[in-house]
Amino acid sequence: MSSSYANNYRLIRAMVPLLILVIAVLVFWSPSPDPDSLETRSVTGQVIEVNTGEGEALRSGQTVRMTTARVRLPNGDETRVLVQRQQLAVGDSVELIEARDADGRVKYRWSSR
Repeated sequence: MSSSYANNYRLIRAMVPLLILVIAVLVFWSPSPDPDSLETRSVTGQVIEVNTGEGEALRSGQTVRMTTARVRLPNGDETRVLVQRQQLAVGDSVELIEARDADGRVKYRWSSR
């Protein structure tokens, strides 16, 4: 009897991680939205607000700084974007990437140029 229990225990210990791995592969390799349905273009806007926050990284203890900018677009809309490795001032002209999906939703991100 104990031999059967031990075999079942080993089988379950081997099958559970294998099942988790198969599910993870299926989730991560599932079809993503068609990239052709995404339309991108470059947009120039004017910085109207700059916010910088500082904090301490939990693991390293180093000071971490994150900057966001509110940008007025040519059509009059405003958006906030995360700024990386660049000093900005109010009134600066910046380049953003506008991404429009098939549903018409628009997202903006910082251009690395």
